[in-house]
Amino acid sequence: MSAPKQHTLKSPDGKYNYLLFDSVFAFNAFVDDETKNLSSANQSRWDFIEESTDSQLQSGTDWYGTPTPKKIKELNEHRTFLGMSLVAKIQPKIKEKLTHYLQYLNDSVLPKPKIDYNDRGLGVFSFERAAMGMYQQFPINTTSPLNTSVSQMNIELENKKVLTSVKSVFAYFKDKQMSYPSLQLYIMAGANANVKGNDLLYVGLACAELVEFMELRGVSVEVNVMLGTSFNNQVTMGCVRVKRFQDKLDKNQLLLISSDPRYFRFRGFKSLVAMSNYFGLTIPSGLGTISASMGTAFAKAINPKGFVFEQSYSMDSAVKEVSQIITNYKNQLQPNG
Repeated sequence: MSAPKQHTLKSPDGKYNYLLFDSVFAFNAFVDDETKNLSSANQSRWDFIEESTDSQLQSGTDWYGTPTPKKIKELNEHRTFLGMSLVAKIQPKIKEKLTHYLQYLNDSVLPKPKIDYNDRGLGVFSFERAAMGMYQQFPINTTSPLNTSVSQMNIELENKKVLTSVKSVFAYFKDKQMSYPSLQLYIMAGANANVKGNDLLYVGLACAELVEFMELRGVSVEVNVMLGTSFNNQVTMGCVRVKRFQDKLDKNQLLLISSDPRYFRFRGFKSLVAMSNYFGLTIPSGLGTISASMGTAFAKAINPKGFVFEQSYSMDSAVKEVSQIITNYKNQLQPNG
């Protein structure tokens, strides 16, 4: 695996040592590779983490979320977000809580473009719409998405001449005043020790709702997750891209790295040790601290146009962040914004 490029910058909040990763896979591979080459001091830190983790697991702690993992191996190999049952309970509540805000934002701030159809070849051809009035000797079956796709492929592959009584078959966004600029999101992962494991969920779920809301309005969204720590008047940070602009959001990857206590409180800790070691630093026994504005300061330093989710450990605070990000995004579009 090629080593990531080291970056350093100085901001009003201090010195930042940081690494950029194109995927969660690349990040995990780096962490596992670097922990094979720890300095004696950092190895001692990691050994202590493994010992204390094992002790906590034996005590049945909920610090790693519920249910409690049985062995360290489960934490080290954890790659799939296991809190989907909790998500099923929390997500509808977040949606309900967001309804009031999103309705206002939809009506007054960032309306969703309406789809209309034309017969002038403008936009994207809609086979489903054309199929409603198709007539010829070749059978058309649109009783299911699969049957629709098969009919469409048969027509294309066998070059069948098909006529339709529906003339307006090209879809386009009606009354779309402008092309909205893309949106880059940054999420500060993890939490301090006193935060309950399951309370880490809110920020990831709120971000997923925000991505859906924006992309339905034609806004391309990129999502990055930050994992970092502060000690000795400097910050060590890893910035992991979990969604490219053109990709569909992988909710598992987002929730795993941003909101999963099983991941953050073991592999996340492992990454802090690994990144510190990579920069030639010795991480303190407490693994440093996460300050309230650390994520925002870093994101703004590397990308002034980025929008940041700081750590939200309740539904109300997560919903407030979604509303604020959408409003701030829209304000940037104004001439004086």
